[in-house]
Amino acid sequence: MTVRFRYSARLLLSLFTGWGAMSSNSVWASQEALSLTAAYDASRVNDPTVQSAAHAYDASTHEEAIGRGGLYPQVSLTSRYGYGGRTDGGSDTSYVNSNDYQANNVTLAAQQPLYDKGRWAAYQEGKARGQLGSQLFDVAGQTLYDRVAKGYFDVARAENEIKLIAQQKTAINGLVTQSKKLYQGGQGAITDIDEAQARLDLVDAQEAEAQARRVAALRALSGRASVAIEDIQSMREELPTGNPIPPERDLPYWTAIAHDANPELAARLAAVKVAEAQADSQRAGHYPTLSLTTQLSRQETRQYQEQDPRQDSYYVGVQLDIPLYRGGAVRASVAKAEAQVAGAQSDYDVQRQQLAEDIETDYLGVVAGFAKSKAMLRAVESNQRALTSTEKGFQGGVRSTVDILDAQQRVFQARRDLLNTKLDMLQSYVSLHTHTGQMNRAVLEQVQNLF
Repeated sequence: MTVRFRYSARLLLSLFTGWGAMSSNSVWASQEALSLTAAYDASRVNDPTVQSAAHAYDASTHEEAIGRGGLYPQVSLTSRYGYGGRTDGGSDTSYVNSNDYQANNVTLAAQQPLYDKGRWAAYQEGKARGQLGSQLFDVAGQTLYDRVAKGYFDVARAENEIKLIAQQKTAINGLVTQSKKLYQGGQGAITDIDEAQARLDLVDAQEAEAQARRVAALRALSGRASVAIEDIQSMREELPTGNPIPPERDLPYWTAIAHDANPELAARLAAVKVAEAQADSQRAGHYPTLSLTTQLSRQETRQYQEQDPRQDSYYVGVQLDIPLYRGGAVRASVAKAEAQVAGAQSDYDVQRQQLAEDIETDYLGVVAGFAKSKAMLRAVESNQRALTSTEKGFQGGVRSTVDILDAQQRVFQARRDLLNTKLDMLQSYVSLHTHTGQMNRAVLEQVQNLF
């Protein structure tokens, strides 16, 4: 079953106005930490891509009515009022006293197509364009989840780095202090102090780089949500008890769902139908048209000194138009349209192939990512035990300051790799649901709970 991001465009546009005031007040700026779901809620209303998609969808809802209008009767009212006269200088006044006259004409005409392949093709194209607009709106809705999650996780990566660096600096500072005390007591070497200080300076540079990445990531996330964001929720190192994907939902399961529910694939198919309707419209140039026509007219011709009788007339009949030759333009237009159909079909095939690859990548990203995360968690625990042993060895005089620094570095590297692996797994989980058209706020809440 396809989960649609099918909000009414007019409803979204009304939400834009209501949330605009909230955005200007920076409602999230007062909160200490913004959740993933809150970032999505703000982006759903304020994201420029979604706003553009909402306007485009609202416009596409009129496409079918525009095409259907050509199948209905076409009624027009034409009137003409003016003066006329002779320009040859004639002076014959035996019948009238003036060469000038006033001519008035009113015509009411109606035409109902009876057989017109071009108008029918235009109607089918309008329906296809309306469907295409709907599918593109779904694409914007589904991809918003993926873009928000990516922006949120980019901030999380930088913040994780900063927090780990802060802990590492604390540990190194403690080691510097300890080395200085040992040196002052005649038990240490000046090289121990220099090694610790050099590592501390390196970590300071890494912290500055991470701070810059955090500012850039926050700015990008704030721009998407159109609200000021100062911080996000802290990420936990704990892993879920089991794989986020149940065993029964294997790769063929997701592939089968995506074939029917992927919005981008559906949009490509809608584009094929639009191209086919355009080709039918061009082929209609070879076919005759038949329509019922009616006309009612009234004509008056009045001169200044004498008024001629008024003339009323009507006409009811059928009109047949048979195209004979248009310089080869119709044949060329048909060939062009058929090439466009083939191109649209090729785009659909490319999207289908790319979708299969993306789903496999996302699925393996979750499954393998969960297994890797568990391995990284064990690596953190092993490196922590190794650090403890190294510190004891340092106290016993069999380990150096460099050994402790290296052991600390391995601990923090393992912890950073664990957090990044978990973020990659969560991003793959979001992308998997997005590519299969199953992403919704409930799934996003699951990601938030795993975060």
